[in-house]
Amino acid sequence: MFAAAKTHRDLLVVAKERAQDLGSSLLEVSLLNLPLQTQNVYRILLTVPVGALLVVLMRNVVGVQTFGTFMPVLIAMAFRETRLLLGPALFTLVIALSLLVRFYLERLRLLLVPRLAAVVTVVVLVMTVISVASHQLGIDRALSMALFPIVILAMTVERMSIVWEEAGAWNALLQAAGSLGTAALAYLVMIQPQLQYLLFVFPELLLVVLAVILLLGRYTGYRLSELWRFRSQLFAREEAR
Repeated sequence: MFAAAKTHRDLLVVAKERAQDLGSSLLEVSLLNLPLQTQNVYRILLTVPVGALLVVLMRNVVGVQTFGTFMPVLIAMAFRETRLLLGPALFTLVIALSLLVRFYLERLRLLLVPRLAAVVTVVVLVMTVISVASHQLGIDRALSMALFPIVILAMTVERMSIVWEEAGAWNALLQAAGSLGTAALAYLVMIQPQLQYLLFVFPELLLVVLAVILLLGRYTGYRLSELWRFRSQLFAREEAR
């Protein structure tokens, strides 16, 4: 007589055992051969190009304005700790308070490097105050605010203040909102366990991501925001035909 029972095993364990039975040397050059702590780092790091691809789509195809290319991706990585609801609120609070101090520093007529150093100091102080206050209120999730890239926040404050002065408050707020929206979208995609699994087991899929980015780099058509902005003229042209 034979008895059987259904059990569940990790596919990665099965793949390792199969490779060992076949004597395959590919396992030695695989990410699966790295230390566990390093593997956890690469599970997150390999999703960064996908986040960058989303930024390219939002900027070049949709027409969303952001502060740079990589800042939304870095914010999306920080959202992994603060989560999506609390992260944008903390980010907005830090930027708002630091921006007020930045406008005050403008009156002192400081040079660029000392001004940036002062903004970094203010950002650190604001993050410290928020962490202490949130701990007193029992909001321990806000303690992850320290994971936000300090330099990115400082440069964001500096960039936003420059845009505020050159193009007006509306454009500055529009770019800030676009950055937060793009970061939130990138966060929702980058935390998908299926995506992390595929990119970790098959990192060569990043070549596909690279190919799509190169194709989008040659895109010269209308953005979706431009189609919506000039929709009345486009409809008038179609009617004229």
